[in-house]
Amino acid sequence: MAKLKKPASIAKDEFKSQKFDELTQGRNFTASDIPTLAMLCHWHQIAQQCIDDMQTQDGIQVAYMNKLDDLKALPQIAVLKQASAEIRALNKQLGINDQAQNQDKKKTKKASLLTLVVKDRAKKSGGA
Repeated sequence: MAKLKKPASIAKDEFKSQKFDELTQGRNFTASDIPTLAMLCHWHQIAQQCIDDMQTQDGIQVAYMNKLDDLKALPQIAVLKQASAEIRALNKQLGINDQAQNQDKKKTKKASLLTLVVKDRAKKSGGA
């Protein structure tokens, strides 16, 4: 598996560079996937920035009072929702979405089938 060349815009940013390495490690991408991977790194950084912006010493801030004393949701929440949707879509486009979840389901199905066979054999041997 050939290592992809990291774009300069990704390489010069520490967060994006680490995310690019994390996303490409152990996966087989082609050069044509690089723009999509770069966009995915960008959205991950946006999501992280929103999370950082909402973090306070007392926990997480989700609302603020405007000049008219109206309680409003922080704009970062809407941006975070958009980033999350973009990340899911790009993951799906790159074929990396739900990979771990699908592997867990396969393991569970095999274990369930094995359990059924063992129980069935135990039942047959106990009744015979």
